[in-house]
Amino acid sequence: MFDMNNSRDFYQKLLEDFDDFMGQQDSARHAMNCAITAHHLADWVWGDFVKSDAVLKAKLAVKDKEDFMCWIDTQTVWYGLVQGISNGSKHFIRKAGEGTVKIQGFGMGGYGQGPFGMSYLAIQVSETDPKNLTIAELLEVVIRFWRNFLRTLGPYNSLPAGKTQLSEP
Repeated sequence: MFDMNNSRDFYQKLLEDFDDFMGQQDSARHAMNCAITAHHLADWVWGDFVKSDAVLKAKLAVKDKEDFMCWIDTQTVWYGLVQGISNGSKHFIRKAGEGTVKIQGFGMGGYGQGPFGMSYLAIQVSETDPKNLTIAELLEVVIRFWRNFLRTLGPYNSLPAGKTQLSEP
């Protein structure tokens, strides 16, 4: 599609979406764009190389795309939250947005949360714990999952790097 031909190219798009978001961490538009790309990278990875690689499918114990999506959920609990943001924005699922919040104003959220003195987006991950996870943290965890997946199981010799430095696992 356009000049994106494989999952490596789509991963580059994900990094660029993340860079855009990190430059404006209170932008719902950038957050949704990044979440949509992170969620749909699974489709690109499946179609690009997993679907046709019997050895890799056996290693992951998956037979089809549905199995692959379930396997992803077993590898990172955070993928489901990103998927919820993606689907909620795409299909206008108001319930998917419950627990998301824009932190702004005096105090800017909890101590040690979010970028210092700047507005940011967050999501509540537990009904019993009032502490929110910043969307930046959520997205980075899922991006690191994809980076590590592509590094260890993908067919590409090198991967692109975005402007935003990802932490090592």
